[in-house]
Amino acid sequence: MSQAQVLKEKAEMFESRAEAATDPISRQHYREMAAHYRALAAEHIEIKRDEPAH
Repeated sequence: MSQAQVLKEKAEMFESRAEAATDPISRQHYREMAAHYRALAAEHIEIKRDEPAH
């Protein structure tokens, strides 16, 4: 499994936790974590795309 896929799955996990959270502070925290992991996944995809082919 690629690193980008792992990061996407973590983002989905945090989004799921945000939907299940009962208090607004936890919900916001989990949404921020999901956004963070989505950004990391996108960054990882860009880095891989810019690497020269071997």
